[in-house]
Amino acid sequence: MSEQDDKILSQRICKSRPETPVDGKLETDELVLARITEGIYRQPASALRELVSNAYDADATEVVILTDAPRFGQITVRDNGRGLSPEVLTDLVKHIGRSPKRSEKGKQLGVTSHTNLNRSEGGRQLIGKLGIGLFSVAQFTRHFLIITKTADDGFRTMADITLGKRDEQQAVMPLEENSGRKYETGHYRIWRERTTDTKAQGTEIKLLDLLPRTRDELASNDVWTKQDYQNDDPEAEKTEPPELHIGRMDKKTGLLTTQPALPWTEVDGPRERFEKLVQKLRSLTTSRESVDLRKACDNYLWSLWTLALSAPVTYLEGHPFDLRNDEEVLFFEIENRLKGQASPVEVPKGKSPRKVLKLKSPDGATAGRFEVFMDGVQLLRPILYLDLPRTENAVKNPLLFIGRQREEFAGKIRELSGGPLEFEAYLFWAPRIVPKQHQGVILRVGNASGGLFDAEFMGYETSELTRKSQVTAEIFVSEGLDDAINLDRESFNYAHPHYQFLTKWLHSAFRQFSNRHKELGKRLRTTQRRREAARTVGKVAAKVQAALKSRGIEDVPEVVLLEPARKAEAAKLRREGKIVLDRDIVIPPSTQARHTELETNRLMLAEQKAIGIAQLLHGMGLLDSLSYAEQEKLIRDILEIVLLEN
Repeated sequence: MSEQDDKILSQRICKSRPETPVDGKLETDELVLARITEGIYRQPASALRELVSNAYDADATEVVILTDAPRFGQITVRDNGRGLSPEVLTDLVKHIGRSPKRSEKGKQLGVTSHTNLNRSEGGRQLIGKLGIGLFSVAQFTRHFLIITKTADDGFRTMADITLGKRDEQQAVMPLEENSGRKYETGHYRIWRERTTDTKAQGTEIKLLDLLPRTRDELASNDVWTKQDYQNDDPEAEKTEPPELHIGRMDKKTGLLTTQPALPWTEVDGPRERFEKLVQKLRSLTTSRESVDLRKACDNYLWSLWTLALSAPVTYLEGHPFDLRNDEEVLFFEIENRLKGQASPVEVPKGKSPRKVLKLKSPDGATAGRFEVFMDGVQLLRPILYLDLPRTENAVKNPLLFIGRQREEFAGKIRELSGGPLEFEAYLFWAPRIVPKQHQGVILRVGNASGGLFDAEFMGYETSELTRKSQVTAEIFVSEGLDDAINLDRESFNYAHPHYQFLTKWLHSAFRQFSNRHKELGKRLRTTQRRREAARTVGKVAAKVQAALKSRGIEDVPEVVLLEPARKAEAAKLRREGKIVLDRDIVIPPSTQARHTELETNRLMLAEQKAIGIAQLLHGMGLLDSLSYAEQEKLIRDILEIVLLEN
C-alpha cells in the first residue's frame, strides 16, 4: 500500500462515525500470519506481555488487565499511554509485521523520539519493533475491539477487528513458495465517536469470544480433570492440586465448584496482594528445596507471575544494584579481560554498588512510573534477594557479582557485527534461590524480557550443577541485541554476533564467580575448622584441669613438646619444673601424603591430648619412677590408643 493510500485511509477514519464506519481487509505476508496465528507465543501470558510492552512504548504510566477470572469470558487491557491516532491506526492495520518504530516514519507518526530512533517520545528504550505485538491476541481470540484516543482530540477511535482463517489452497502451500505474497487475513471496521473529555488519552483492547483452548488453559482445566480422574479411579496415582489457585468453575452452571485458595483477602490492596503471594511462596521453601511454582500455583497464577517477571515494572525488593552493604551482601566486580578474576568492591556501609560503580540500569526511567495491575493485583518484578533460606553451605552471605561492557566491534562491518553492544549485568548467588524457576539467566532489552530464566546459562557446559542452581542472573542490554530477538521475543538467533558475545561474556563471568566462590568457601571452611579445633583443644585442657583439681592438685605443670632442633634446651627447661618430651617420639607421624588444613588441625589436637595425658600422669605421680625415654614411650602408647579410629 502506497503512502498516498495510507493518507487517504487515515482521512477516511478521521471523518468516520458509528453510522459510517470504514471497512477493510487485513493483509500480510504468509510467514507473518503463520507465526502469529499458529502459535509463536507459548502461553497466554506471552500475549499479555506484548500488549503491556505496547503500552510501555506508548509512554503509559499505568496498565490495567481484567481477565474475568475464573470465567474468562473476555479480557480487557487498558492503558493511559499516548493512544493511537488515525494515522497510527492506519499503519497498524495496513502494515502488519512492519513497525514504524525505530524509523523516520516513526518520527512522523509520533511513536518514536525525534532525537533517538530507539526511544519513545518520553525517552523510554523501545521494546517492540516487529509490528505484530497487538496481533499476539490471536492466542486468545479471533475477535477483538480497540478503543483508543489521543490527547486534545474531541473524538475517540473504535476498531473492530476479526482475524480470519486462510483458505485451504493457501494453507497447504509451503512457506518458502508463498514467501512475500499478500493475502487477506482478516477484516477491520473502524469509526470515530465524539467524547467530552478531550484531555483523556490511552488505549483499551477488549478480547472477545476467547478461544476454548485458551480459556481451558487459564482455568487449569487439565489440572482439575486429572483430579477428577484420580477421584474416580481408586488405583490411580494420587497427586495434590496446586496449593494456590483461583478455584474451579462449572462450565454449564457458571458456579464455583471449588473455592479459590489465594494468599490475599478482598480487603488487601493491590501491592499487598502481590506481597502476600510472594510471602506465601517463600514460606513453602525449605532449607533443602526451593518452591516449584509450576506445582504450587495453577496456570492463572503462573501467568500472573511470569507477566510480572517479564514486564518493565519495578522490583518488589528493589533493584539488585541498590542492595545495601548493611544487608550482609558481599559485592564483586567482574573483569572483562580473558581469564579475568572478579575483585571485591568496597561499598561503604549503608550504601549500594550503584553509585560506587556508576551503574545505570534499568534504562528508560525518564518517562516516569510504569505500573501494571492484573485483576486487582499490582505486578512487581518478583526476583528475591533478601531473607533467603540459609543452608549448611560454608558461604552463607549472598554474593553479588556485577559487570558491564561496551563493545564497538571496531574494524568490523556493521552488517556483520550488528553495531555496538552495551550492557550491565549481575550474578546473584545465595544458598537457595526462590523460587526454583528463577535459577538461571534472563536477558532484558528495554528493561523487559520475553523468555523465562535460562537454567543452563546460555549453554555453559562446565559441570557446575550445584552452583547453577544457586545463581539468578540478569543482563540489561541498553544498546544492541534487538536484531537477535526472534519473532516470538522468547528466543534468540544464537548465531548473531551480539548473542555470541554475550554468551562468551557470561561464561567468563560465571567462571569468575565460581572461582571466587570456591576460594571464599575454602577460606571460611578453614577458619571454621580452626575454630572447632581450637574449641576442642580448650575442652581437652579444661578436662585435664578439672580431673587434677578433683584430686586436690591445683598446680598443673607446663608440658613442652620439643622439636629435634631444640634438644639442647631440654635440661634447662626441666630445671625450671617443666615436663619436656620429644615431639617426634610422642606424636604419631602423619599418614597423609600431602599436608592439608584438616591434617594440621588433627596434629594440633593430638599435641593437646599428649600434653593432657602427661599432666594427668604427672599429677598422679606415675611418671616419677620412669626415665625420660620411658615417659615418652608410655605417653605415645596411650595417645595411639586414644587416637585409634575404626
